[in-house]
Amino acid sequence: MMNVLSSTSATQLAVAHWNESPLYLSEQERYSRYPWLYEAAEFRYHQGRRVLEVGCGSGCDVLQFAKHGAKAYGIDVTPAHVVLARQRLMGLAHIIYADGTRIPFASESFDYVYSCGVLHHLDKPREMVQEILRVLRPGGRFNVLVYNRWSHVPLILMLKHGLKWRLWIENSTAPVHIELYTVRKLRAIFAPIRLTIKKYECYHNQKLGQFIGWFLGAKGSKPVS
Repeated sequence: MMNVLSSTSATQLAVAHWNESPLYLSEQERYSRYPWLYEAAEFRYHQGRRVLEVGCGSGCDVLQFAKHGAKAYGIDVTPAHVVLARQRLMGLAHIIYADGTRIPFASESFDYVYSCGVLHHLDKPREMVQEILRVLRPGGRFNVLVYNRWSHVPLILMLKHGLKWRLWIENSTAPVHIELYTVRKLRAIFAPIRLTIKKYECYHNQKLGQFIGWFLGAKGSKPVS
């Protein structure tokens, strides 16, 4: 397997930021913050199948696939997250240091590819989409979640992190690239693959009902021929 990382500026920014401030949420924290994610990600439906998470972070989601019997793999471009994910998984899934635009697996290796909150950090997202389709077997399915442009996510990030998190869009700058997606733009990135797109409501604290915004989820299949 290759272990080659992209040299794009967006990737370098993301690695630098998350290495400095790695994100580690417990399962309870993650799924109380995103109560819809358990069903949206389809953790329970891939027993015995080869599943890849692109951008697995500290491993919370890839762990759920493994718990439900999938042959689970996770890749992440941030060394600190790879260490945390391996500690969390304790061998239940294969965690590899790699970039989603250069996935280190053979073509047609997986039945299902999942990615949450990664594509919108790339300045060349089409490269990741092409890699997802390459490693999927014919008829295999993908599930990719990104920030919705018509949400409160940008405002929340700016209020929480100040100037450090100014969005790198429309000629602005930030330590992490964030590309916000409309339904139309998401379809264009995956064209000509047909997508099923759903909007997901997000809360920082479900009990208090503190509204954050929306994710867009794009699901589709690799053509058989």
